[in-house]
Amino acid sequence: MQNEKLLNRIFAGVAFLLSFIVYLKTIAPTTSFWDCGEFITCSYILGIPHPPGAPFYLLLGRLFTMVPFAADIGLRVNVISALASSITVMFTYLIIVRLIKQWRGEPKKGFDIVVLIASGLIGSLTFAFTDTFWFNAVEAEVYAISMFFTSIILWLILVWLEKSDQEGSERYLLIIAYLVGLAIGVHLLMILTLPAIFMIVYYKYLDRTGQKINIINLGLFAIVTAATFFIIYPGIVQFIPNLAGKTSIWFLLFILIAVVLGIYFGVSSNKKILSLALMAALLILIGYSTYTMIYIRSGLNPAIDENDPENMEKMVKYLNREQYGKISTFPRLYPGLPQPWQFKQEHPYEKYATFEFGKQMDFFWEYQVKKMYLRYFSWQFVGKGTTLGKDGFIVENFTTKGLLGLPFLIGLLGMVHHFYKHRRHAFMVLALFFLTGVAIVIYLNQPDPQPRERDYVFVGSFFAFAIWIGMGITAILEWIEEAMRGKKQMIMVLSIAIIAAFTVMGPVNLLAYNYKDHDRTGNYVAYDYSYNILQTCEPNAIVFTNGDNDTFPLWFLQYVYNIRPDVRVVNLSLLNTPWYIKQLKHQDPKVPISLPDNEIESLELVRWEKKTVKIPVTTAAKQHFSEVDDTQHLFQANNAILDELTVDVEPTLFGQALRVQDYMILNIIFANQWRKPVYFAVTVSDDNKLNFNKYLRMDGLNFKLVPTDRQPVSTEKLEKNLFEIFQFRGLNDPNVFFNDNIKGLLQNYRAAFLRLANEYIKKGQNDKVIAVLDRMNEVMPEDIIPYPDFRIMLQIGQMYDNAGKTEEFIKRAEKCMEIAPDNPLSIGTLISLYSREGYHDKSVKLLEDWAQRHPADSRALQMLEAERALLAKTDSLNKNDTEPDQK
Repeated sequence: MQNEKLLNRIFAGVAFLLSFIVYLKTIAPTTSFWDCGEFITCSYILGIPHPPGAPFYLLLGRLFTMVPFAADIGLRVNVISALASSITVMFTYLIIVRLIKQWRGEPKKGFDIVVLIASGLIGSLTFAFTDTFWFNAVEAEVYAISMFFTSIILWLILVWLEKSDQEGSERYLLIIAYLVGLAIGVHLLMILTLPAIFMIVYYKYLDRTGQKINIINLGLFAIVTAATFFIIYPGIVQFIPNLAGKTSIWFLLFILIAVVLGIYFGVSSNKKILSLALMAALLILIGYSTYTMIYIRSGLNPAIDENDPENMEKMVKYLNREQYGKISTFPRLYPGLPQPWQFKQEHPYEKYATFEFGKQMDFFWEYQVKKMYLRYFSWQFVGKGTTLGKDGFIVENFTTKGLLGLPFLIGLLGMVHHFYKHRRHAFMVLALFFLTGVAIVIYLNQPDPQPRERDYVFVGSFFAFAIWIGMGITAILEWIEEAMRGKKQMIMVLSIAIIAAFTVMGPVNLLAYNYKDHDRTGNYVAYDYSYNILQTCEPNAIVFTNGDNDTFPLWFLQYVYNIRPDVRVVNLSLLNTPWYIKQLKHQDPKVPISLPDNEIESLELVRWEKKTVKIPVTTAAKQHFSEVDDTQHLFQANNAILDELTVDVEPTLFGQALRVQDYMILNIIFANQWRKPVYFAVTVSDDNKLNFNKYLRMDGLNFKLVPTDRQPVSTEKLEKNLFEIFQFRGLNDPNVFFNDNIKGLLQNYRAAFLRLANEYIKKGQNDKVIAVLDRMNEVMPEDIIPYPDFRIMLQIGQMYDNAGKTEEFIKRAEKCMEIAPDNPLSIGTLISLYSREGYHDKSVKLLEDWAQRHPADSRALQMLEAERALLAKTDSLNKNDTEPDQK
């Protein structure tokens, strides 16, 4: 039909526009946790992020940081993900339409157009609002752009398929090759789509030659696919840089010249396949050349320069991710094994992974497949649980909560229908689904525990299944057409009803169910939390941080907004690597390190037995703490400054050794000689503090190393930070969504308030206690940021009660009774409180209800009789007080 192409483009635009509006409405207003702060910062300063890097993303991010369409630099980079994700939704629509045309043909009547548009829109918009894809679409991460490349490449191969018999159709294959090269500069996950792409080429080859699938051509296809995959990865990605590192950078130029000469020979000799293959290789190399940005920028020593890949040897290590250690596919990494990055090549990880086949297979299925893939798949199309386990992860592997499994059923139907109608292309989608799903599970071999949910890794698999959701709509509409053959009006009525119903069950339901959890509006937690860590520090301080979440957002503030650049952030995870230690030593602001560079390069696990380490307190340090801290009343007569710190340092690995990070903590503290203030962020676990705890004083969101073991809290500094310095934006806004991980992190604020309140309780300053608790509830109300345990609420109520504000205790005790009505502590506390305050009628009612539910509780029955007697006595007194005088 003449208008079909125009309508198709219009509704593809509709898919783009609807998703883009939703993403912009829910986009993070600034940096988020995990890698987002690192990617935004490295985009802004053109720094070097963690291996293997994402140079094309950074170059694109740099352009977006320069366009002033938003005040916040983080928001500008976040928009890349929203835009890329919306384009992916558009291409998902176009892919579904093209695949359906493969068996339905071009539309010949209005109903054909309805089938295509409805299937494309429902399939693509369902994918747009799935849990993982939406999450990636509203923050600065590489997965949104990676999916953009996946979708456009799949669409292009389908375009090529339709035009492959036309002159010049090879240009689509060459465009794909160039996009593959660019995509490598974003994330390697995209190359898993290549086997699916080659299946399309293979099927076209069979059609063109008139062959059927047999062992010979199938084997040839497998060899060509594997060879091409190997040429790209690890060939172009790893082997060529590795070879250049062992020879010289001129080797790369030699390869380029050889490829160009090969192209010339192929074209001049009319060898089309050879010339096409070499052109494709050249375009992949050109796309991959964005990695020269990593090499060049590292040589200029930007503020963030992870792995320092400024020569080919280091560049190869960077590309090979050697920082993280080597994890082989087998054996499976069941729990109880140490982390692979804790070893060097002479101490291979596999040495510790004993081969217990039964245990490994059980772990593979129960953890790696069910928990780390099928659970995530369920989130997208079946339903998402809400119960958190001890590891902080959602417990339910399968649940129909929220989605009722309807998108899954539609997709399952679409998969079956696709195999029935066009088996070849169904196998192509299946290959994409498997390779970006279970195959990744097998390859990654993820150990337990993981520091975070890993659902974002499998978004390509969810994309493939969403294609089948579109096919499911087609299946139902085709059945209606066949069942009602000749009844055009009935066909249209039923079709419209079906389309409306499945639009509600698919994209509309997903949009409604997932909207709240994915709306980042007003969420400034990552920014403010990092700001508060930095502002806790005194000038020119060193602060030890634990990992990504308390490091990357700090870098964002320091290098993008120039907030507290005097503070040196020392990431304990990176402190295991020589390149990072040398950067801390040589780059401003410098960290005192006594080791020469050659010793740093050879650092590894340090054999260690428990020993007492003594750190002298210098005369200058004593004078400093006397002059500065005594003026703030931090050191009193009973908090004398020590002559030395005595720390019992125990082995931190296998009971036999210290990690490099532990050894470096000791070295830095010794070398510093109290010249710079030293802090540990509150997120650093006790295991990483080497028993320094008794010398650590809470000043805010950090603990400061001080030469006394009798001053756990600086009330002056902590109060000033909590009342005047810290930012708590949005924590008291009921319209802002905070996920469970963020709510858990925010308990660090509450812990600081409670530590301060406890100090004032010790001093008998009740007015200060109430002021601190009121301030805590003002900035983070209990109904918005709930307590992880109702007993903490009771503890706070008791603080209020001791300070003379009993009504606050009653309010919290009543709330605890609602939360845990069957817990003896909650009901016992409330009964005792009611009885003490003379509310015997309320205590009697509570006890009667409890006794009815627990008739065997003799103690409760005794308390009930006692409370009834007190109530009767109170009623009698009240009656006498109200009787008129008889005189």
